Amino acid sequence: MSSEEESSQPIPEDLPEYEANPGIIVEVIEPRCYWCGKAQPEIKELLESRYQKKNQEEIEIYLSCTQEHESKTQKFLNFNERFYFLYIAFMFVFPVILLTLALIISKHIFSIGFSLFISMGIGLLIMPLLGNQLVKNIGLKRSLLLGRIIGVILVIIGVALILTFGQAFFG
Repeated sequence: MSSEEESSQPIPEDLPEYEANPGIIVEVIEPRCYWCGKAQPEIKELLESRYQKKNQEEIEIYLSCTQEHESKTQKFLNFNERFYFLYIAFMFVFPVILLTLALIISKHIFSIGFSLFISMGIGLLIMPLLGNQLVKNIGLKRSLLLGRIIGVILVIIGVALILTFGQAFFG
């Protein structure tokens, strides 16, 4: 049978009907500028750029709407690669050290424990990484702003908790 004969065959009526599963969500993502998050219909053409991390064979491809956005994205990716260790330190290493100190020095448990907020806030201020999916949805520029806002909020909460509970217990 040729493909023309197969496509002209009527569909048998005894086939079971399939219903769409409402639990499965299919998301169609339009190509977007990696920096500003604008979708393709809003702009005429997206530039395709490649980025390769040091000591890795995998090449990441990202889209940008202008040369300026491409260079800003490239600068951030280079900065991110150079100073990623600071993000790891402030988000994971320093909090573990602070928790250990808080357990050892139980007299200052509140001050040391609440300094976790400050450590994580500083980590987000220096390197506001919130996740690739968020960057794909809203763009790197807005993601960085949101990360820095969350970082400032965490630092303020940490300072307020240390001052409040530090004064209450040790004042």
